[in-house]
Amino acid sequence: MKNEKTNWSSPKKNIFAGINDLRKALASGCNAILIKEDNEKCMYPIRVKKLQDFRLYKHQYGTMSTRRQIMDDKHMSDFQKYLTLNYVNKYAANKEAIEHYYNNGTLTYDNLGNIGRSHLVKVTDLIDLMRFAGKDDIADRYYDQYICPNGMDKKHFFDFFSTSHDNIWAIQKFKRKLWVVELHDEKVKLNIPTHQKVLIKILNTVLHPLKYIPRKSTLKMPEYTNYNFRIGGVTNGFSVEFQIPKKFSFK
Repeated sequence: MKNEKTNWSSPKKNIFAGINDLRKALASGCNAILIKEDNEKCMYPIRVKKLQDFRLYKHQYGTMSTRRQIMDDKHMSDFQKYLTLNYVNKYAANKEAIEHYYNNGTLTYDNLGNIGRSHLVKVTDLIDLMRFAGKDDIADRYYDQYICPNGMDKKHFFDFFSTSHDNIWAIQKFKRKLWVVELHDEKVKLNIPTHQKVLIKILNTVLHPLKYIPRKSTLKMPEYTNYNFRIGGVTNGFSVEFQIPKKFSFK
């Protein structure tokens, strides 16, 4: 069960980064403390990118193309190209057939229906099954489309695959608990440990001069470019703007 009170920021691996998050929470008027919590129990845990796995992808669409066109497509990732050039979309009658193939790599006719659950099937597995069943004509057709060296520029119907953002990222596992800010109701009186208070004061002292370093922002318009230099916040700061025209004229 996730700790919903840890929604201020993601957990941090070291106490100094956690103290900085706590400092920002307190400066914003939040009633907060710094605690140690399991990464997976936080509202916004640290995530890592999963290894590329065909089982995370689903059929997106199918269209006529050549192998060379797919390889030269700049809008596809290398792994998506690999999937399109090595996998086909098939339908299984039940979920168990998909799980059996995805877990064991054993392809059966239960994975090759015309209706049912969509899933990816590797072309070489399909060819091997067709050869074993004596259906060489089907096996040859897939070989010519996906494997034959002379078929790079022949148009065929290819399947294209994609995956959701959530499927790509996994919650990272840590042996120890991480530092994370926990928010509480204003009625609850919280006691921040002395060493954390000292670290917050040190950070405030070190970071205070940074408030007086101008932050630059640039806005490019059709006729001019606007440069803005700001010190402080939006409501209690100062800013200076320069508009540089793209063309100068004395008219």
